[in-house]
Amino acid sequence: MKGAKYILTAAVIVMSSVMMTGCFKPSKDSVVESKYYQSLKDERDKLSVQLKEEKKKTSSLNKKIKAIHATSGDQKIAEYKSKVKDSRIIKVDFATNTIKNQSFAVTNIPVCKYVKKIVTGCNRMIGITPTDVEKQYKQSYSYALIDEDNTTFEFKVYGDSYIVFDEIPENVYAYNGASTVGDALIDAAEQKNYSNVAARIADAQIIVTDKKMKFNDTAIKVSKIVRKAKKLSGKDAAQDTTSWDEYRFYTSGTLTKVLLGDKTVIGIEDKDGKQTFYQISDKQKKNLQKYMK
Repeated sequence: MKGAKYILTAAVIVMSSVMMTGCFKPSKDSVVESKYYQSLKDERDKLSVQLKEEKKKTSSLNKKIKAIHATSGDQKIAEYKSKVKDSRIIKVDFATNTIKNQSFAVTNIPVCKYVKKIVTGCNRMIGITPTDVEKQYKQSYSYALIDEDNTTFEFKVYGDSYIVFDEIPENVYAYNGASTVGDALIDAAEQKNYSNVAARIADAQIIVTDKKMKFNDTAIKVSKIVRKAKKLSGKDAAQDTTSWDEYRFYTSGTLTKVLLGDKTVIGIEDKDGKQTFYQISDKQKKNLQKYMK
């Protein structure tokens, strides 16, 4: 009996040891039904509900913030447009982020009016952020309108039409052809080689006089006249152009002048100031005057 007592005691000790050291694995059902597991599950479920509620609140708050930004931006652009509209713009500075320490200042009235029109005529874009356009377009132009009181209105142009104002950095606006003047006046990163002057004129983004500004569609028409004109030589190769009309064609930063006087002769002046003269017909002269009217 005494030996049996010792064996029973030893068995109890071994079983206790197994349970304490973890060698005994409880069943899945016993874990799920345990109070500790249930308390953890309840806490986790409660936290999950709280997280969902916080996400809803955050989403709602973000929508409200966007709405506030949109409304604020609309108010700001309305005030901004009003200021620009009432200002007498006397100069516009142009620059690009691809060429450092280079800017192009223009006092030409038609160009100033066109850039002013970009500001007063632009519209806000929905669903596009300044970060979006910055990532999409590597190149951008900087336009700075300066009025007679030296007040400056600055904005950046991305692609052909997207605009971000320095004073309204949270919104994107658009105006078709906003980049046209920048494309014309600023030197292109890669200059195109032209076989003749007519081809360069055909690619001009803008044509400028003291009273008018025309665009590429007009440049193409004028290039056809230049292409058919006959080059003059001898004594006719030199003309006094002091009183002649001057049409300035800007092609990616390169200036080409077309000169027209009383005669059926046109002068072409390249970027270096060299003049070459060509004979045109009466009809071609009338067409050229009509295109540039």
